[in-house]
Amino acid sequence: MKASSDQPSPSSPIAGDIAVVGLLLISFVAYFWDFLLRQFQWAIQETDDWGHTLVAPLIAAWFLRRAWPQIESAGARICWWGLLPLALGLMWYAVCIFGPSVLHHHNLRGFAAVCSVGGVGLLLLGPASIRHLIFPMLFLLVFGQTISDRLMAYVTHPMQSITAFGAHMLLVLGTLDAELEGNVIRIYVMGDDMSSKIIPLNVAEACSGMRMLMAFLAIGTTMAFVSFQRWWQRILLIGSAFPVALVVNIVRVLVLGLLSLIDPDLGTGEVHTMVGVFLLVPAWLLFLGVAEILKRLVIEPSGDALGAGSAS
Repeated sequence: MKASSDQPSPSSPIAGDIAVVGLLLISFVAYFWDFLLRQFQWAIQETDDWGHTLVAPLIAAWFLRRAWPQIESAGARICWWGLLPLALGLMWYAVCIFGPSVLHHHNLRGFAAVCSVGGVGLLLLGPASIRHLIFPMLFLLVFGQTISDRLMAYVTHPMQSITAFGAHMLLVLGTLDAELEGNVIRIYVMGDDMSSKIIPLNVAEACSGMRMLMAFLAIGTTMAFVSFQRWWQRILLIGSAFPVALVVNIVRVLVLGLLSLIDPDLGTGEVHTMVGVFLLVPAWLLFLGVAEILKRLVIEPSGDALGAGSAS
């Protein structure tokens, strides 16, 4: 008996979905090519500061894959209201490209791209499922693009001053003759000819902790939403990235200051970079320690206790 050829193949819906996703992806890359190319170039040229932006889209996609069972259970349906944020994102990006020069801003283009992604999600999945996309989109918006220097300065400058102050206090407590002027630490040492010698130690923006902070914020946000269910634990873990970055960078400046006493050239160049790389290990361990403490603050009821409680 010959099987009927009119019946659709079981794999045809999956193939259709893949085709739609592929078409949307190609269209997205083509339309936002200027933004994506600039972002990729910045991430490659300034890997220490913005290398994590290359991984952020993958993490956001993993969050989406993790939430997919909830999206399926909510029931996906076409919602034409999604055309509004989609059109807003597309038009806003066009304004950022062809409009006044004051709007030619990388972060404004990034907002337009994420807004367009949200519009597509609302259009294809519906309002009942879009709430599961909010966190991946916010993660992509914050960690998936290079933040402008002007915006970063609001955080960089205070951290730069705190780092310089903390390193100066540790040097003074270590019985070294040092003074702080702005973000420059001057260490006074006695030369061989019994004359006073000044070794300046400039706490530049690169030493403020921003490189470590942005990476820790991205990692901490991922860990917080994977490892913890309570919002206060998530907020504390994400917020701990600030003091961890500050403490480690204070130690970094202190080590560079002590090395400068041996040879002033040791406080700059490759040694400066190597010290920062080596201190990533204790910084990461300190961050994991904070996560472990937050876990131990909550005692989850065991299965036996739950069973006994239900039996009574």
